[in-house]
Amino acid sequence: MPLDLWDPFGFTKKMTAERKEKALVAELNNGRLAMFGIMGFIAASKVPGSVPALDGIIPPYAGEPMGPFTSNDILPFIPEMSQFHL
Repeated sequence: MPLDLWDPFGFTKKMTAERKEKALVAELNNGRLAMFGIMGFIAASKVPGSVPALDGIIPPYAGEPMGPFTSNDILPFIPEMSQFHL
């Protein structure tokens, strides 16, 4: 790879292996937390009252949030998953 995606500017070169491992775990956990947050916003927009903290903040969304993943998509398993509708 021409670019190190974890540390493209070399900020961690002087870190110990233990400190670098701790930073990688923190980065992974931050990504997981971000995914939970995004799904919370999607849930609040589709199901009113599903996320009480976001009531009245997120407007309802009448579209399909998973629109890019339709039966026309070439990704594996997407045509099968898109047959299920709520």
